[in-house]
Amino acid sequence: MAAAPQSTEPTPKAQLLKLVTDSLRAGTLELPSLPDIAIDVRVAITQPELDINDLAKLIQQDPGLSAYLLKISHSVHYSRGNPARNLTAAIRRLGLNAARDLTASYALKALFLIQDTAVKSSMRDIWRRSVYTASLAHVMARHCGFDPDRALLAGLIQDIGALPLLANLKDFPSLTSEPSAIKELLNEFTGKISGLILHNWHFDEELILVGLNRENWMRDKNPTADLADLILIARYHTYLDERSHGKLPQLSRLPAFKKLHLQEMGPEQGLAFLSEAKQEISELRSALL
Repeated sequence: MAAAPQSTEPTPKAQLLKLVTDSLRAGTLELPSLPDIAIDVRVAITQPELDINDLAKLIQQDPGLSAYLLKISHSVHYSRGNPARNLTAAIRRLGLNAARDLTASYALKALFLIQDTAVKSSMRDIWRRSVYTASLAHVMARHCGFDPDRALLAGLIQDIGALPLLANLKDFPSLTSEPSAIKELLNEFTGKISGLILHNWHFDEELILVGLNRENWMRDKNPTADLADLILIARYHTYLDERSHGKLPQLSRLPAFKKLHLQEMGPEQGLAFLSEAKQEISELRSALL
């Protein structure tokens, strides 16, 4: 009896990947837009004669953002023992660059609040990991010579490429019942699309590289550490308590780990570092989740 002919019909995952890649090449992929408040604050801060009071009035149009910036200004990193009396004082304490990056960090949350029940859970999980990565990166940055608030933003933007991928799942309902297929899809394409989105948002090359290399564990592009290296190590640590991620290389083998000189930290310093991280992670999660 002759064997039944094998189907040559592409799998739903293959079809979705083709849709995304073809749209990328054609420039027709629907990309998320940076929320208006983040754009307005970025533009305002570039003005040569910026008035801090006017900037505070702009930010006060978003009560949630105002509360977030006040809360961050009272955090361990910025607190001087006395709370900022108002938003203007909080902005002065944070500094303009930090206010810009923290505004973008806060605004990103809205992009992950998609209401489509088919992908809502995946979106929530991605945002939680981004927040965890960003919180760790914020703490690590001070030990490794990076700007903590820029590291926070970098940790939050690295997975932005997952948004258009998940948004297109609606056309492939069979995939929503295959968690492993969705995971493979995200692993393969999120970094590339993150880089494209960040370029589209006019973010600088350093942040674009963070998106492109979000899980490029053995990345060894330059002899000195950059922000992408910092985010890689922070992201790596979010997987340590998860048995589901079984393909992680040994931490000490990661070029980024060596470049950041983390292997030189002594046991006491390491314990203090972890203790500090737990406190800041709690503060940042409560503000961002």
